[in-house]
Amino acid sequence: MSANAVPLERTSAHESAFLHLISSPERPSLGEVRAIFWTAGVLAACVQAWVFRYQVSADSISYLDMSDGALPGFSWYRLISGVWSPLYPLLLGVARRVSGVSASQEIAFSHWLNVPIFVFAFGCFEVFLYQWLRLESHPDGIYSAHTIRLPNWSCASVAYALFLWSSLSAITLRFGRPDMLMSGFVYLAVGALLVMRARPARWSAYLGLGTILGVGYLAKAPMLPIGLLILLVSLIVVENWRPALKMAIASGVITLLIGSAYFVPLSLARGQFTLGKSGAYNYLVNVDRAGSAGGWYMEHPGHGAGAFAHPPTEVFSSPSVYVFGRSSLVTHPLRFDPSEWMDGVLPRFALKRQIGESLNGLYELSRVLIELLYAALLILAASFFARPGKTALARIRAAWPVWMVGIAGCAMYVGVHVESRYVGAFIALFCCGLLSALKDLPYRVKGPRLLAVTVVVVLLLLLPITKQPYRRYWTAGPDPDAEAAADLDRLGIRPGDRVGRISSMLTDLSIERIARVEVIGEVDYTQAKKFWSAPIKNQKQVLSLLASAGAKAVIATAPELTDASRPGWRQLGSSRYWVWMPTTASRGSVPT
Repeated sequence: MSANAVPLERTSAHESAFLHLISSPERPSLGEVRAIFWTAGVLAACVQAWVFRYQVSADSISYLDMSDGALPGFSWYRLISGVWSPLYPLLLGVARRVSGVSASQEIAFSHWLNVPIFVFAFGCFEVFLYQWLRLESHPDGIYSAHTIRLPNWSCASVAYALFLWSSLSAITLRFGRPDMLMSGFVYLAVGALLVMRARPARWSAYLGLGTILGVGYLAKAPMLPIGLLILLVSLIVVENWRPALKMAIASGVITLLIGSAYFVPLSLARGQFTLGKSGAYNYLVNVDRAGSAGGWYMEHPGHGAGAFAHPPTEVFSSPSVYVFGRSSLVTHPLRFDPSEWMDGVLPRFALKRQIGESLNGLYELSRVLIELLYAALLILAASFFARPGKTALARIRAAWPVWMVGIAGCAMYVGVHVESRYVGAFIALFCCGLLSALKDLPYRVKGPRLLAVTVVVVLLLLLPITKQPYRRYWTAGPDPDAEAAADLDRLGIRPGDRVGRISSMLTDLSIERIARVEVIGEVDYTQAKKFWSAPIKNQKQVLSLLASAGAKAVIATAPELTDASRPGWRQLGSSRYWVWMPTTASRGSVPT
């Protein structure tokens, strides 16, 4: 045995701590690692926001419509929706009001707003990371002169990479959505939970936690069940649950008081008490399979109970054409508040369907997790250089509040509907909880080799970010949708006018939003190609029906025109949009 080696069985606690200090210096320092990841993260967020600055989803348009409620001339009730939470559109509306951004620039502006929201989420993760790194185990004498505990810079590097993967690959800044905002409150709440760990219950900690959960609920409704779980967990992690019980109840009351800014006006508008309709709506659409085209057209209840009180009207069957029968001065009435269209129908639980949807949710979750596979395999391989003993299990047990919230967040969506943006933050928390098992193990990999392994793991975690389809959107030119909207204005289509729509996509509502027109009817987006292949007589009949429903124009995205069908259609600038404007003779009547 080397003269400098310390026998494993004779290493005392004090000797172990001393050997840790001399054998694993903080090189690079934690501050240097923080500076590297913050710089890289903010730069990557800016690039992503710029590259996708013209891209929207149907949800993005709804949030823009809601944000009008913070502008002069609009009712603040516009911020209240049964499905979409109010905090993100409120921030967007206030930012639009302060900046005075024009209609043609607001979509790009909403992407730039995502950058400070990303910075907020990063700051919240920083709070969590600080508390996570403090989850130290007591020296147990398993270190020798030839082993080290993983230094904080290595652990933090992997944790930062998990955050960037979650934010820029799973959630992304490609669309204007509140998922990034909610992730910040999730990290902040778990960080607050770790502050309480093994400490006496304090009013200040619980009041702060209630505030975090309440504002987080305003960001997105799923924070409410997650918040309830976190409050229950807090009773276990504090030193004594008995004095903490009344504090946890007070914290829950604060959560509801803050959340009442949303659910009280929503309940008044609906004439019944409700904390939100997003859970019921998503269950009805994704599990009970209500409506056609993935629940877009709420005309039949599927396996739900009841019948829709005021569904869209199908005015043509082949292809299906719907008119919406109500005007609310929004871009797309079906999407502004989808819960309004589910009136009269309630979700219906069936065990067989629930099992099937849960299996499908697990499959979708596995597709998200596969992006972390290579990094996980490398970490697993590196763990063979350690001596786990009982320390790994102890570390996993010590981090149970972290990975439990991660599992619960994923499980909440698995039974209904899984998308990467929903579960990204919870997967990051789950992985950090498992990484705790590796933090205090004795390793024989150190110095340049440890740095190399850490760098490779980080690069593997960040690799999915580089797979975003940047090239498709990489353009320095003006917004083609804004140019098309300007051409629409030159043709006499003014804000507040009604239009029809023919498109096979749900991400092309920009022109209607920029032009401030309302879609009052459309061809079923899953049957748009069927429309263009239909006989000319049928096409003209559909256009006539949309005109008779009040459409001053019909806007088509990338129409498949032929010589026979081209008359009457005009391209808007050099964009993918074409417009058909009815004449008096072309107006018919809508069938009843």
